[in-house]
Amino acid sequence: MILRLLIFILTAILFAFAVSALAGVDERMLVEVFGLKISIHAGVAIGLAIFVSAILVLTTSFAKDVTALPGKVKAARERAKLDRGMAALARGMEAVAIGDASDASHHARVAHRNLGDGSITRLLTAQAAQLSGDDETAGKSFEAMLEAPETEFLGLRGLYGKATRAGDKDAARGYAERAYSLRPNAAWAFESVFDLALERGAWGDARAALGPAVKNKTIEPEKARRAEAALLTASAYAAEASGDASASLEEAELALKSAPGLPPAAVLAARLHHAAGRDQRGVKILEQAFAAFPHVSLVTSLLDFFADAPKEKAAEALRKLAARNPSAREASLAQAQAHILKQDYASAIATLEPLLERSASARDCSLMAEAVGGAHGEAAARPWLQRAASALRDPTPGADGRFRFTREGWAQLIRSYMEDERLGPDPVEGPPAGLEASEIRLLAAPRAITPEAANTPEMKEAADDNALRADGTDSALATSSTAPTSPRDDGQVSRTDTATAPGNDKNGASDDEASAKPDVEPNVEPDTDEELELVEVEVVDADKRPSSDSATPIEGGGSPAEATNLDPKSDRLPGGNASQENGSGQSKPSNE
Repeated sequence: MILRLLIFILTAILFAFAVSALAGVDERMLVEVFGLKISIHAGVAIGLAIFVSAILVLTTSFAKDVTALPGKVKAARERAKLDRGMAALARGMEAVAIGDASDASHHARVAHRNLGDGSITRLLTAQAAQLSGDDETAGKSFEAMLEAPETEFLGLRGLYGKATRAGDKDAARGYAERAYSLRPNAAWAFESVFDLALERGAWGDARAALGPAVKNKTIEPEKARRAEAALLTASAYAAEASGDASASLEEAELALKSAPGLPPAAVLAARLHHAAGRDQRGVKILEQAFAAFPHVSLVTSLLDFFADAPKEKAAEALRKLAARNPSAREASLAQAQAHILKQDYASAIATLEPLLERSASARDCSLMAEAVGGAHGEAAARPWLQRAASALRDPTPGADGRFRFTREGWAQLIRSYMEDERLGPDPVEGPPAGLEASEIRLLAAPRAITPEAANTPEMKEAADDNALRADGTDSALATSSTAPTSPRDDGQVSRTDTATAPGNDKNGASDDEASAKPDVEPNVEPDTDEELELVEVEVVDADKRPSSDSATPIEGGGSPAEATNLDPKSDRLPGGNASQENGSGQSKPSNE
């Protein structure tokens, strides 16, 4: 305000000075116009000249403004139209974001009417058409966007999505590859090209897509390294299936250079070296892989190397393999297998017990069954075999030691290994629960058999099997004893119970010596009013069986023949002594 006042005062002073200067001029000027001579004061003449000039300037400016008025009006209208179009674009994008198809279509029409058929309006029109389910209109808008370089990439993305929804994989692949060539740093373009290559099993195309992605930092270098190793492994298995062993081995070893602990690559490379007679190289590959990624397939593959070798050599190989990663669970299982091969069943049981406390899988229970069976017999292994049959199977790919995948299986493995360095996604169910230490010790201990359990069909069948193994054949069994026989349901001959006279046991001991033996074993509680006597299944050699001539009458009368007709379901023989049929058909007192 003060500045303007100062300018006004200065202007007034200058104007007054100019007027005073002109008024002070005493001379006159003679002007002749069209023959007319006019004498005028010089100051007045100068003032008139200035006034006329000012009028001319003002008139010219007014005329210019009048002539420019239509253009200004038109520009104002265009500016208002542009503002309405931009506002419609903003509201249309907002409607697309919230999924309001009708509102988006309305604003797309408003934007198109005010802004024309521009790239942005095409994009809004296409997105609004997509929301409305009008794929034809959306496709035309996206195709029109391909004509302009600034909207080509957006149009390709829209067309890719349209082709994907329509199930046109070939068209989707073409749009994705074109978009990836335009913008290698676009994450969606890389993911699309990579996933489509995995889906059709084009492992080479998937590897080719990794290079630009790493260069443009679309994918982490570590993920790219793992993905390349998994892709090489899948390609190696494909080459092996086609019969090209040399290409398969080359690609498997390239995969191991990128990921030394990738089990499928290590198993394949080791198998090919084994087939070529290079066992030492194959074993080294398995050991290096086990050190980085302990997996059951590596143990299984190592055992295949020593299938025809002595068990001691295989056990030593397992021990060396376990030493490469001793803290791993698979290392402990390999140690247990080594103990079993060396018939050191006690060490195998001791190795497996802490593993079973943490988790009792089917494989763990199977190994414990093998160890317990070797230590205490098949009957002791049966509970562990039952647990193994009902336990959860290991869902890890290659848990059986083999990698037999379909194309979809390899694609899943590649994706899982690239993202999380796993061979597959997390299982739906958690790991199996462990067992109590007391339960493990109870199941791993030798099993005593009660009379009730001994008279079950399974135990009698096991006793018959023991007798057959001891005698060699059924004929030898029939000639070694004169005890009566009865036909079994399966057509074979089974031996019935024979009572032992109270006066003599099977070794010829007297009644006093027999009565001196305890009737019940220690730590066994009596069953109600009667004492529960424990018996064992025993295989009796043929030369130790008593002959029929030495049989004595049963207490209370009767003949040996009557003893053979006892009820097989009965727990006791006449005379009050519990007995159990052993493998030779002879009854055995429980206190023996």
